[in-house]
Amino acid sequence: MKQVKIVGILVAGLFVIVAMLLLAATSQPARAASHAAPMAQTIVRYESVLAPTAGVTCTLSTTTTEFQPGNQSFASAFLLSNASFLSLVPTTYVAPGDPSVDVATQDDYYFMNANDGNIVNVSAIPENSASGNYNLGLDVYDQAQRLLQSDTDTSDFSAAITIVPTYTGQMYFRVYQLNTAGRCTGGYYSLHFTNQTPTPTPSLTSTPTRTPTPTKTIGPTVTPYAGAPSIDAFEPNNDFDHATTLGLGVKYDNLNFVQWDVTSDEWDNDFYKLRVKPGMLITCHTLNLAPGTDTNLILYDDSRNGINGNDDINRANGDLSSSVTYYTTYEGWLYALVGEGFSRPLSEQQATKYSFECLIGSQSTATPTIEPTSLPGVPTRTPTPTITLTPSPTLSPTPPFIVVLPLPTVTPPGLPLTNIPVSLQVYYDANGNNKPDPGEGVVGVSARVFDLVTGRLLAQQLTDETGRVSFTVSAPGAVQLTVPYLNFSTIILPSGGAAVIRVSGRELPQSIP
Repeated sequence: MKQVKIVGILVAGLFVIVAMLLLAATSQPARAASHAAPMAQTIVRYESVLAPTAGVTCTLSTTTTEFQPGNQSFASAFLLSNASFLSLVPTTYVAPGDPSVDVATQDDYYFMNANDGNIVNVSAIPENSASGNYNLGLDVYDQAQRLLQSDTDTSDFSAAITIVPTYTGQMYFRVYQLNTAGRCTGGYYSLHFTNQTPTPTPSLTSTPTRTPTPTKTIGPTVTPYAGAPSIDAFEPNNDFDHATTLGLGVKYDNLNFVQWDVTSDEWDNDFYKLRVKPGMLITCHTLNLAPGTDTNLILYDDSRNGINGNDDINRANGDLSSSVTYYTTYEGWLYALVGEGFSRPLSEQQATKYSFECLIGSQSTATPTIEPTSLPGVPTRTPTPTITLTPSPTLSPTPPFIVVLPLPTVTPPGLPLTNIPVSLQVYYDANGNNKPDPGEGVVGVSARVFDLVTGRLLAQQLTDETGRVSFTVSAPGAVQLTVPYLNFSTIILPSGGAAVIRVSGRELPQSIP
């Protein structure tokens, strides 16, 4: 019986082995078919933002030259512009007698600074749009390199996308060859794009008070000049409507004054904006200036009215960077304009470089906008006989008069007020002797006095025929004297003070503000 069982097991095992061999033999054609099938199908692209379009080649019949090499990743993306003679294959030489060369394609990456709500149209068109030297695909990614939209339609050879970004920041584009047999012979393609501000919808409940002045279209209308790729990543941001949104406490490097539109007769100004609320003590400043760069900084409120400005932090010591401190009293946008105030040749613009940041700090560590009470080497004017004033002392880095408030509130009721005399003289030093002479007073210059704690405007007046103006204001502490047109600001202690501003021809503002 034991032998019968063993023989039965062996026979059963033999049947299993024969069945497996027959199954393998009958499934062989199907496996071969599964290997052959992808050769006749379109290769599926990976949706990962970093995956290249693998396995696509072009059969070149002519020499193709890549005029913008090296933009095959997000990190090396080129600035998006209207351009021609672009290629998805590297430079290739076809040897005489060789009818064709198979070359793997490479994806091209581009970027632009998108603005929330703008209408962006981008199209990639092969040079032979009728028969198609390329069958192009186009992807759009946000600033975090996440896929937003694609055009992979193979019914025509071009690719086009219209998108309205919902954020302000960088947007990326990838151009690649779709794997369609017989439609990839190399050659060139061109890029076309527009970046338009949406047309505002007219209000049905109110009548417009005026016809707005047409806004200049920002962006290249021609192929950019050779230096265009050297513009900073925030361009175009040369007006309020295209101001770049910044964060508090973040330093932004590698900024410059390279023109976006070379056809314009203006020079590059950079506009930024950040969200503020009442009670914030904001200090915006430029730093890390490249040799020869000279910044000028002006702050504007949510209504785009000039608040204060500064040209040089310490001109006497060669520090040409700019810094402005402002105590905010509203909720909304705080705008900052950074420029140089003069025009540079295109050959010099690429050498400009600066960094920019806006910091928020407590009032106990705030530094006034401008430390000296007058320009270096200029004596303080003796006050007029009607008002006895004492010269403003040079402020220490941490002024003792700034008070720490637990909450950004208005002046508490009952806090005693002090009558503070303030005097200013502005003169144009025509003879260059560094002192005001008869007839050198500058008339009509606006001077303003603000409460340093609340930011409230206490007084405003224009200089008279002698270039002088005097105030007596009531405040619980120190006040701030500003002359916006000349980018001047200083702190006046409760005991009062006087300031003298010497103006020379080279110090008059040109385009800022």
